[in-house]
Amino acid sequence: MPKYQISYQVNWCNQIGLKMLLFLALVMVTWQALSPSPAQATQLIDDKMGHALVFLFLAIISDHAFATTAFNWKKAFWLMFYGVAIEVLQHFIPGRDFSFLDMLADASGLLIYFILTKTLIQRIPTPPRQLTP
Repeated sequence: MPKYQISYQVNWCNQIGLKMLLFLALVMVTWQALSPSPAQATQLIDDKMGHALVFLFLAIISDHAFATTAFNWKKAFWLMFYGVAIEVLQHFIPGRDFSFLDMLADASGLLIYFILTKTLIQRIPTPPRQLTP
């Protein structure tokens, strides 16, 4: 393992707390994304950076909340599905617009986390929990 790489494992108790945090984060992001009067971003770059950071945060939480597997295309697919669903719903909300650039920014946040997991962060998958009688 290179000197600059971090290696760790997430225990089951922390995964439960992270699942609750993920649920809360999804509720908050959905509420913010579907509010009729959005907070106005001062610049286009700030808005897209916000999208990327939110999806980077969601990727980190979801990867650790479901730690039996490494971050892979399945986890990224569900987060991207969520991002596309938000954009589609925004099309029907006054003051909101459907934006391919927002989806691209969402995908870039996921890509940043994917690159981090392949280079700097090595989370050891937690073995599936064995319930004993």
